[in-house]
Amino acid sequence: MHTRDVMPPIATAPPSAPLEREERLLRERLAFYEGFDALIQDNVAHARELFRLAAQERQTATAEADRVRQEAARREARLRAELETIAVSVGRLTEAAETLADRIALALAELGEAHGGEQAADLYAAIPIVIVAHGVPSAAGALSLQRFVASLPQVASVTAREFAGGVLRLDARARDRLLVDQFRGWEPSRRLEVLTEREDVVEFALVADSG
Repeated sequence: MHTRDVMPPIATAPPSAPLEREERLLRERLAFYEGFDALIQDNVAHARELFRLAAQERQTATAEADRVRQEAARREARLRAELETIAVSVGRLTEAAETLADRIALALAELGEAHGGEQAADLYAAIPIVIVAHGVPSAAGALSLQRFVASLPQVASVTAREFAGGVLRLDARARDRLLVDQFRGWEPSRRLEVLTEREDVVEFALVADSG
């Protein structure tokens, strides 16, 4: 009896090897997708935060604009109320000034009646004279000149007729003729230039002394 040659068994990979390799590939792919998903979620969260901050900034800006508008409205209301109060005060002052002017006029009228005979005769004898002064610097200067004319010895009365553009016109009544030289004492720092010197008209210009 011949002994048969027995072939040794061929070594083969365990049947679980392909499954493990496939499982490893799937795990790697899953890890990649999980990392990618985490990146997407992080970007979404960042974008959501940016939108939240933008909305918050917009809300803050809107609230600030409303506050500024309300403050402007309150300031306008305060100014309007203050101007209305000032207008009422000015009206009262105007009324008081008119009342005072009426009282002064009444007092002057009573004073005129007390000395009516003497003054009437004095004014009747006086001659009308128009006084025109050029270069009068201000309303205060015009009033000062009127008072100066009233203080002249031959002047019985003087009233201001017009003051505009530095030109003052006075209506006076005098017992004697007025001369321009009499006005030189009013403004010693200014030189007087004679323009007209008649019995019924005295006109001169005030010239600043260049020296």
